[in-house]
Amino acid sequence: MDRRFKWNMFITSFIPLWLSIIVVDIWSVVENGIASWSNEKSIVCNLILICQENLVSLAVVLVILVLMFLGIYSINRFLKDKRSINEPPKIKIKKAMRANKLSSEFLLAYILPMIAFDFTVVKSVVLFSIYFAVLAFLCIRNSNVYTNIWLEFIGYKMFLCALEANRMGRPYTYNDCLVISKNNLSIEIDNDIEYWDFDNYIYIDLK
Repeated sequence: MDRRFKWNMFITSFIPLWLSIIVVDIWSVVENGIASWSNEKSIVCNLILICQENLVSLAVVLVILVLMFLGIYSINRFLKDKRSINEPPKIKIKKAMRANKLSSEFLLAYILPMIAFDFTVVKSVVLFSIYFAVLAFLCIRNSNVYTNIWLEFIGYKMFLCALEANRMGRPYTYNDCLVISKNNLSIEIDNDIEYWDFDNYIYIDLK
């Protein structure tokens, strides 16, 4: 699977964390700005002083916004390109059950602990960057990037499925597959779906 797509999936899976950091840092900038504002100086001088005093917070917000919007744009374009394929492969749904807990488990296990970092301090930002880089390496290497908050936002849901495909002219069932789809696959039993092979036993429904 495309490593850039994996990276974008990983980045956008942390959207709740990114939004939390942006709110905290902007709040901090506003509070510091109000405290340091001087009526004896011009507006431009006050703004320059605020930027200088809150350089770390502003840099963090800028980097997060760039990464987040590039990730969202790239994922949307990637999926649009996959849906435009003339004859995508098909596979039959034999069993499907909604995987409701995956997103909440991801939120509790990975996102909430990282809010404890102080993103207004350089030392804390460096420590977070090291931790996040290691986590990104492990998740991307092991293709553990399917729990994606952005896909949830735009209507995708996750299903644990049994899928049937033709293998050397005979039907073969793949059990314990994860299918990411906008459709309710639990009512699509014995119907074919057009898919893209996200990774082994992980698929995206292109309909």
